[in-house]
Amino acid sequence: MVESPTKAATIASYLDKDWVVVATKGHIKDLPPKSYGVDFKNQFEPEYEWLKGKKAVFSAIKSKAKLSSVIYIASDPDREGEIIAKHCYDELVKLKKPIFRLRLKEISKEEVSRQIQLKFGLDLAEIESQIARRVVDRIFGFEVSPDLWKQLKISSLSAGRVQSTVLHWICEREKEIQNFSKEIYYQLRLHGSVLGESIDLDHQTKDKLDSNSIQNLLSDIEILPEPSKLKDLILSQIKKKNIKRNPPPAFSTASLQETSFRILGFDSKKTMKLAQMLFEGKKIGTGERVGLITYMRTDSTRVSLDKRELGEDYLNKNYPGLLSNINSTPKKQKKYSQDAHEAVIPTNPNLTPDSISSYLSPDEKKLYTLIWERFLVSLMKPELGEETIYEFQKEKHTFYYKNELITDFGFKAFFKTDKKKIQKQLDWKLGDRFLYESYTIEEKQTEPPVRYTQGKLVQKMEDTGVGRPSTYGSIIETLKTRKYIVEYHKSIGPTALGLKVNDYLFLNFQDMIGESFTKDLEEKLDQVTENKESRILLIQNFYEGLLRILRSPRKKNTPLAPVNVPNVEQNKSERAVARKTSSSKKQNIKLDTIESSLKPTNICPVCQLGFVKTKLGKKGKTIYFCSRYPHCDYITYEP
Repeated sequence: MVESPTKAATIASYLDKDWVVVATKGHIKDLPPKSYGVDFKNQFEPEYEWLKGKKAVFSAIKSKAKLSSVIYIASDPDREGEIIAKHCYDELVKLKKPIFRLRLKEISKEEVSRQIQLKFGLDLAEIESQIARRVVDRIFGFEVSPDLWKQLKISSLSAGRVQSTVLHWICEREKEIQNFSKEIYYQLRLHGSVLGESIDLDHQTKDKLDSNSIQNLLSDIEILPEPSKLKDLILSQIKKKNIKRNPPPAFSTASLQETSFRILGFDSKKTMKLAQMLFEGKKIGTGERVGLITYMRTDSTRVSLDKRELGEDYLNKNYPGLLSNINSTPKKQKKYSQDAHEAVIPTNPNLTPDSISSYLSPDEKKLYTLIWERFLVSLMKPELGEETIYEFQKEKHTFYYKNELITDFGFKAFFKTDKKKIQKQLDWKLGDRFLYESYTIEEKQTEPPVRYTQGKLVQKMEDTGVGRPSTYGSIIETLKTRKYIVEYHKSIGPTALGLKVNDYLFLNFQDMIGESFTKDLEEKLDQVTENKESRILLIQNFYEGLLRILRSPRKKNTPLAPVNVPNVEQNKSERAVARKTSSSKKQNIKLDTIESSLKPTNICPVCQLGFVKTKLGKKGKTIYFCSRYPHCDYITYEP
């Protein structure tokens, strides 16, 4: 008994005619959608009910089970799969047949055969942990959502525990963008040569230089007031360090979603749907169906010994010069990693993307290629080389030239790119002279924080221990469904509703949705899995803490000081000046042409009463509008 019909078809192809493989098509039971579904008088016991249409589906399964001699439940090997197995077990145990649990880390003939021999039972601790999470989330939603309705006067609002933490990240980033004020600074570069080699020297400084600092610098090194006075600089120090860039590890769920989004443009939902199809199996040629990747919901980058050997054998045959000759030991997993499953890797690296491309859709091939390549690369040698920094002194100022010499491209040689970095072997010695010819001053400006993408949000969830691999994608989708966030191209920003909900929730429920509390709760759920924590005690402590907040007076938002947002119309003229300046960057420029940036203003240019605010528009551009809208109709858009 499995969850999906595709998986059922793949596993059936491995077994003989004495076996019957059926699919539940996901969960068969859950908490009721409209009532609480938690028995508070009976130690928070959940009150599950049949999902719509599933009673009939399971009735057909039960009829086939009555004719069987033994039953195997092979739902997914995670918390969600375990609770599905529990619900199926509770219905089938009445048949008084032997029932065993299969936890398939991949869909292959060998893995199915191995699991059948093990004859595992249900993981009761995993089930306890899943129930605890589900009940905690139900309590939070059913208690906090009505409070939102009452306080914000919007009856359709709902609040989720983990979703609220992620929404807070998105809203805080938006506030950082609103409060950002750009800073103009300058970088001095000298042009000349050393031993006939034309090079540019960059000025070394920890501080951003304004126009006055640049003028003082030019005077110190004798370019001002007479540019021809500076003749040369002496090479005063040579610093060398070894370069060792290790290959990236095999994919976890989070890194797969982040990389897929960044390189392929697939959102989390699409990535996981494609990965599910690759995991469940594809029919290759005229042979049996084959699961192409290992289980795709994991927070581990660990590779099992047997899979490592398969990968090394493939590399020895096809890329012998790239295989790492160091005995790899499993890398330490991230602090919040459960490490229950190995990384997302191909089940057989000999099934190359090109060899099976005719059996995959274009998008399936793209994702499979990404997983296949990342696995092989993780087993390859690091990139090795040497970096040399040459420092030239003039008065109290240091200018430097950086040279990188790669001696072994390692894993990077796997990617056949036409662009190869020019390698220079420099034989400069202390006392050599840099012959000065000219200089340029490059105008730069600090950049505002960037909005999150789906990939970056998922990566942050993994890094901070907020959520789990099985929930990353659904958290973002839930926020979009509730219209708390909007996404266009790759940028995610909060809606006005999202900002309002976040302000209220974080003001009043920070102790329940703050990042540290959410991480601590995830750790406690893991301890339930390890039989180190009581499910009932965990839920009780959570419930009592929530009640204390709900019984306390509500905090109200106080008007904040106006944010410092640049005037867009003013910025247009600034950008025109910047474009004009940038066109002459390669030429010498007189210092008196460097002008200080115009100070940004937050006062509405129309009514002079409100303040300029921002939000992310439907087309992905920033919208600037007056805080007194609709009483003031000032609005403009990022070009």
